[in-house]
Formats: sequence, structure tokens, C-alpha cells
Amino acid sequence: MKLHERRALESALQEYYRAGEGGGCAEEGAPRAVIRTVAEELARPIRPRAAAVLASQAHHIGAATWALHAVIVLLAALLVLSGVRIAPGAGALSAALAVASLAELTRSRSCGMVELEAACVVNAQAIVCARAIVLGCTDAALMLLLTALTAIGPTVWLMVAQICAPYLLAAGAGLCAARRASSADATVAAGAAATGVCAACVILRVLWPAAFAPAAGAAWALAALLAFAFALFEMRAWIRAAASAFADAPACVRAY
Repeated sequence: MKLHERRALESALQEYYRAGEGGGCAEEGAPRAVIRTVAEELARPIRPRAAAVLASQAHHIGAATWALHAVIVLLAALLVLSGVRIAPGAGALSAALAVASLAELTRSRSCGMVELEAACVVNAQAIVCARAIVLGCTDAALMLLLTALTAIGPTVWLMVAQICAPYLLAAGAGLCAARRASSADATVAAGAAATGVCAACVILRVLWPAAFAPAAGAAWALAALLAFAFALFEMRAWIRAAASAFADAPACVRAY
């Protein structure tokens, strides 16, 4: 309970007792009922627990997001069962997962709901963090599945790097583009940036196959670390911008 709400309840309770003592007509059970009501209200938590916020956001994530995740993984599984090697395209698949998650993560801004969320008890920051955790954990589990479908023996760590680096780069690029775009175009900008990373993975594979050889494992590990730092920086910037309802957006964006 907020401080002004607590003070208002205490003031109302004091007035109730004064009226009862002055008039002598208060019912005997009434004060106890008021005390119980006030005690229950004072015991009410200011905001839900973290687990409740996570569960709520997981429930409110759109079915289209989960369906897109499922389609990507099912496509990979079907290709493997058909005898097609998907290792060359594993990075592009992981970047596609980032596209699906970014569509949900930036939806509040595209729909103009950030200002409303910023005024709620579970504000825009908490919602962004909860959705990022839910979607991030889901993507991590699916990328682990992709690794299991593509990697064999000593190539496991190489595949982990080749899958994580495009995903993290796509996530960071998408958030960076969405933060700088106008509100209505945030999701489109995020999807376009992440799709660009996905396309770059395909082009790199076609033009420079040696970059995916085991000898490039150290380079991929470094790329994954740099992409992680970039995605972390952009996620932090997105959360801070959501706290102020993106009030610090460029003037040209706000004018739009």
C-alpha cells in the first residue's frame, strides 16, 4: 500500500472512532469489522511477487509468438529427420528466433501502451524485464535443442558459438533499431534489423564457407562474447527508455 493510501485509511479509522465515541450509537461489531478490513488492506503487498509477474507476462504473450517459435523448431526437426544437414543454417534459425521474440518485446511501444504501463504498479520496466526473461529462457532452451540437432562430438562448442552469436547480434540490433524508430514503427524496425542479421548469416555462409570451419572456433567464441555485450547494453538501454516512456527519444522521432 502506498503512503498516501495508508494515511487515508488511518484517518478514516480515527474519524470512525471519534464518531462512535461522540454519538454512542456505533454497533459493537462494527469497529472489529473495520479493523479487520484495514488490517487486510495494510497486509496487501504493494506489488505482486516476481514469480507472479513472470507468470502473468508468460500468459499474456501472444499466441502468434509461440506459434512462430514452434514453426522454426519444427522446421529444423523435419529437415534433420529428412536427412538434411541444418548446421550451415543454424545461425540463421537462431536469428529467426530473435525476430519472433522482438516482435513481442517491442509490441507495447508499437501499440502505444508504454505510457499506460509506466503509470501502473507493475510498470513498463517490470513488464519488459519479465517478458525478456520468459522469451530469453524459451529461446535459450530452443537454441540448446538446435545445438543437439546439429552438433556432433567436438563440434558442439563451435555450434554453440555459431548459434548464440547471430541470436544475440539480432536481438541487440533489433532493440537498437526499435529504440530509435518512431513508436508505431518500433516492431517493424526491430524485425527488419534482426532479419538483416539472419540474411547476413546466409550470405556469409554462401560467400565464405571457411568462416564456419572448426578452425574459426576462436573467432566465433569472440563474436559471441561481443554480441552478448552488445545485446546486454541494448537491453539495458531499452529498459531505461521504457521507464520514461521513451521520453528521451530523438526529437525527430517524438515529432513524428
